[in-house]
Amino acid sequence: MKRKLIIGIVVLAAVVMVSGASILAFATPGSQTDPFITLSYLTNVFRPGVLDSVRETEQEMTSRFNARIAELEAGLQANPGGSSTAGTGVSESFQVITLSRGQTISCSVGAEILLRIGSAEGRGSAPALVNYTTGNTLSAGSALTTNHMYLVTIEGNGISATADTVRVLVRGNFSIS
Repeated sequence: MKRKLIIGIVVLAAVVMVSGASILAFATPGSQTDPFITLSYLTNVFRPGVLDSVRETEQEMTSRFNARIAELEAGLQANPGGSSTAGTGVSESFQVITLSRGQTISCSVGAEILLRIGSAEGRGSAPALVNYTTGNTLSAGSALTTNHMYLVTIEGNGISATADTVRVLVRGNFSIS
């Protein structure tokens, strides 16, 4: 009886060991059923993938940056004096703009305009501009006063040149047409 018990225990232990070994042999670490991540996976697969993605993004941003720099340099070479006669602009400091009769400047909210030479009138919806110097508002069609600072408070408002040559200082986002 003792012998049968020992043989039964040995057979049971053998069955457990064989089934455990077969489970280990057929299990694949890192598969869908066993999501085990190893250091070699992180080092050889994941890290290079992340680095490639970063390099692609860096190259894309560098090319966009270089294109923008080339565009700005071309604008400076085409207009070395800082005076502009057409197009659009964004300026954190004042930019000298030269207009001809009938040309208009449309600005974003917060842009500032200072008439230096010639004559111009406000354009856009009421109030067209706010006169910093006097504290009054300027209606569309009303003449600007030379050397007075004007603020654009409604998107798209601006000025129209009423003289053959008009020079203004503009700070902020604007477009000329």
